[in-house]
Amino acid sequence: MASFKRIRNVIFLGKKPWASKALEFLVQNGIHVRLVVAPKHESYKITLQKTAQKYKIPVLFGDENLYQHIASHDFHSNIDLVISFLFWQKIKMPLIRLGKLGCVNFHPAPLPDYKGRAGYNTAILEQKKEYGVSAHYVDSEKFDAGPIIKVSRFPIDAERENAHSLEQKTQEKLYDLFVETMLLLEKNTVTTTPNSGGLYLNLEQLEKLKEVDLKKDTPEEINRKIRAFFFPPYSGAKISVKDQEFTLVNAEILKYISERL
Repeated sequence: MASFKRIRNVIFLGKKPWASKALEFLVQNGIHVRLVVAPKHESYKITLQKTAQKYKIPVLFGDENLYQHIASHDFHSNIDLVISFLFWQKIKMPLIRLGKLGCVNFHPAPLPDYKGRAGYNTAILEQKKEYGVSAHYVDSEKFDAGPIIKVSRFPIDAERENAHSLEQKTQEKLYDLFVETMLLLEKNTVTTTPNSGGLYLNLEQLEKLKEVDLKKDTPEEINRKIRAFFFPPYSGAKISVKDQEFTLVNAEILKYISERL
């Protein structure tokens, strides 16, 4: 166990099982988690909500009441760090400025390459041979725009990876980066690099990339789109027939599914 003295009180925002493990790390290392913000419904055996409740940590669901809660409680004098681990909503003022040591986001893509939500998809479409996870400061209300603390990169198979398999690998890497970054912050040995440029896709642009043109796209391009957007329960690569959309799978994805049933 590490000895944390600079980081004693935190607010933790996040989702998915590895966020629960990150919360366990904080509690087991004596860090006082003053508040957790989590999804109300998650379809996992281990959820952030249940983990917080196990340790009797107050939980809010999403940011609906978060900023009113901050305003009505005496957080301003004793929060050392605000942590976002896969938090799905925009972090706003004054939460960004609440921590004495700042607000840090753990992003499931390499920065500054991929910002926002489409890292898995675009990395596969672009046939990247490596991917990565990032820790960066949040210093404004722009998504994934603050100074980069660290990027951890790892190899991927550009010809076999799908969005679901890449997400599974990335979650574990993101937790490892979380632990490493917490130790850097505690030791006060953080150095940052600029976070300019990179790709950011809005929802409309992302949905457009899912479209398969049976007349123009080659079989290789169609298979790549199928892999790039296979992420149940969300719709994947698609075709439209008489204004109705159909998600596509191929033999490779069916094999991937059967191995996990």
